[in-house]
Amino acid sequence: MNCQNCKTMTEEGYSLCETCEMRLAGTLLRLARDVTPLHDSLDATLHPGGHSPVRIQTATPPTPIRLDVLDLIDMLDATARELWRCLDGIDALDWRKDKRNEDLKATLIACAGHPRLATFADAGFYMRIVNNLARKVDLALDPPEQRREIGTCELCETMLTAGAADQWVTCPVCGREQRAQTVKLRRLKKLCWDNSKRSSAADIARVFSDAGLKVSRKTITTWEQRGKLPRHADGYAYCDVYRLLVGPDLTEPVG
Repeated sequence: MNCQNCKTMTEEGYSLCETCEMRLAGTLLRLARDVTPLHDSLDATLHPGGHSPVRIQTATPPTPIRLDVLDLIDMLDATARELWRCLDGIDALDWRKDKRNEDLKATLIACAGHPRLATFADAGFYMRIVNNLARKVDLALDPPEQRREIGTCELCETMLTAGAADQWVTCPVCGREQRAQTVKLRRLKKLCWDNSKRSSAADIARVFSDAGLKVSRKTITTWEQRGKLPRHADGYAYCDVYRLLVGPDLTEPVG
């Protein structure tokens, strides 16, 4: 029997392989963690900064709540309770037979730990729905303008994005969770080990700073003016900046 998500062989009677089951359970637990910041984000006069506790005052909106976040919470709640009914053998549309009184967070946690999570018939279908909801929650908590590309996934090479305060990032394609700083360092290594990778001083400074190696745009242009850093038609080479940045002496001019 094949896994409904990744199509690999799995045990008889299982709709998901062990890896996909763990990914689905992990996504459900992550959504349970996001319930509180989602409710905090309902206040349209404040942006709580995603998973960061820092609140940012915004312009006064026409409505007191963020209707998009309210709709998202309703979708998440309906999906979680529908999933629980399927796992518990209840008709997903027959809400009268559902005796659960727990809140959304408790329902998501209960679904993640349910013994039938990998064996019920529509496991792959609900995994795709849950993954889609998780992406929408991430966008609601960390809007696109606050997220930027940090590097590619180690497993499937998909470009990953993260907010400034994100410590971990989950690939939207394969579901692999990786430390954001590791992704940034891996990206920097690829750029510095290829002489053809070039960009502007500002872009190079941002990539290096994201990876923890502080260098400013002004420093890069100063190196060029002193004859220490060559400038090509398509910009500066990452490898040249790296050699200067980690060199033993950055103060004395070359030659």
